Amino acid sequence: MTLSLTLEALDYSDRVKKSLNDLRRKAEIKGFRKGMVPMGIIQKMYGRTSLLEEVNKLISESLEKYLNDNNIKIIGEPLPNEDHTRQIDWDRDQTFTFVFDLILTPKVEITLSTDDHISIKEAKITKKDKDDFVESLRKENGRLLEMEAVESEDLLSVDLKQDDKLVNDTYITLRTLSEEEMKQPFLSLKVGDTVEIDLVKTYPNPSDRAALLKVKKEDIDDSNPKWQVTILQIKRYTPSPLDQEFFDQLFGQGVVESQEAFIKKVEEKMKKDAAAECDYRFSNDAREYLMNKCAIELPDPLLKRWLLLSNDGKFSMEEIERDYNAFSLDFRWQLIRGYLAKEHNISLSKEEMMFHAMRVAQYRFSSYGYHNVPIGDLEKFAKNILANEKEYSRVVEMAQDEKVFALIRSSVTLDPEKISFKKLMNHK
Repeated sequence: MTLSLTLEALDYSDRVKKSLNDLRRKAEIKGFRKGMVPMGIIQKMYGRTSLLEEVNKLISESLEKYLNDNNIKIIGEPLPNEDHTRQIDWDRDQTFTFVFDLILTPKVEITLSTDDHISIKEAKITKKDKDDFVESLRKENGRLLEMEAVESEDLLSVDLKQDDKLVNDTYITLRTLSEEEMKQPFLSLKVGDTVEIDLVKTYPNPSDRAALLKVKKEDIDDSNPKWQVTILQIKRYTPSPLDQEFFDQLFGQGVVESQEAFIKKVEEKMKKDAAAECDYRFSNDAREYLMNKCAIELPDPLLKRWLLLSNDGKFSMEEIERDYNAFSLDFRWQLIRGYLAKEHNISLSKEEMMFHAMRVAQYRFSSYGYHNVPIGDLEKFAKNILANEKEYSRVVEMAQDEKVFALIRSSVTLDPEKISFKKLMNHK
C-alpha cells in the first residue's frame, strides 16, 4: 500500500514559530540579554533546523493518526517510496509531499479441527538401544588412563631431541594424525622407548610443528627434520567404568548407588529424551502443516528493504537475501502463533513466565555441567533473565509456543508414527 502525505505551510508554521520562540527565550548570545535576541537572528541560526524537526514530528503524528483512525496494521515503520523522491528546497518550498510504502500486516485466518491430520512420533526403545545408550554415555564421560604400550588413538607425553636441541615434556596426539603411516613408528612402543621420526612428514602443518616444539612458527628450522622421540607417558581415552564416580558425574552425588538404579535412571532419561524429541518433531510438523494450510503471502521486496533500513547497516542486502528464507518462515509462524493465541485467549501469567525462565536457567546450568542446582539459585538466575528485555522476549516466545502447540495437539487429529529410538535421536 502506498500513502501520500502533503503538508502546507498552514499545517506547520505555528509549530515552527513556537519552536523558534522557545529557542529565543533560552538563547544566550553575546551582545544581547537572555531572551532579547532579535527573531531575525534566531531565524537565521535555527530556522531550517526547527522546520525539519517540526515537519518530521508532524509526519510521524499524521501517519500514526491515519493508521489508527483507519485501523491499518503494518509491519515495522512506513518506508519512503523509492519512485517518488525529489530534492526538497527547505529554504524556498512551502508545500511538502511525502510518499510512503506501507507493509500491511498479512491477514491470517485459520481454524483447527479434527479434519486436520498431523503426524506425531512415538519412540520404540529396544534392549540394544539401551545398551548403545549406556555405551555412548560411557564414551562421552570417558577417562584418560595410563597404558603400557602405544595404540593408534593414544596421547603421548614425550621428550624430543636433535643433536644439542632438547624439547622436554611435549605432547603427541596420535588420534589427530591424518595418515596411518604417521602413527606407525609409535605403535607398540612402551614408556622409555625411543624412536626417530621425520617431523615434517608427521606434522606437515607448520603451526602444528611449532606447537610441538614450543616455538613460534617463524622460528622453526626444518633443515634437519629428523628428531629422536622418547616416550615418557602413554594415556588412552577409555569409556568410563560403571562405578560410583561415573554415576555421580551423570546424576549428582549419591543419587544413584547401584548398577540396577543406574539402568533405571538411564531408561527414564531415554524416555524423557525421546519424549522431548517427539515434541520437537511434532512442533516442526505442526508449523509446516499450518503454514501450508494458511499460505500467507508476504511482500518480500518491501520486507527485505525494511530489514536493510531498520538494521542501520548491520547487514548488507546480500546477507539479507541469503537468510531471507529462514526469516520469512519464522515470520509466517509468528503471525499464525499470534493469531491462534489471540483467538483462543492464550495469555501468560507471572508464575508461568517464572516457570519457563527457570527452565532456561536449568538448561544453561546443565550445559556447563552443573546439575541439581539449588532452587534459590535457579530463581535468582531466572529473575535476571526476565529483567533483560531480549531474554524476556525469548522466554515469552518459548512459553507462547508451548501453549499454542498444546492447543494444536488437543484440536487436531494426531496420526501416530512409530519410530526407532536411534532414528529418532539421529535427526541432525
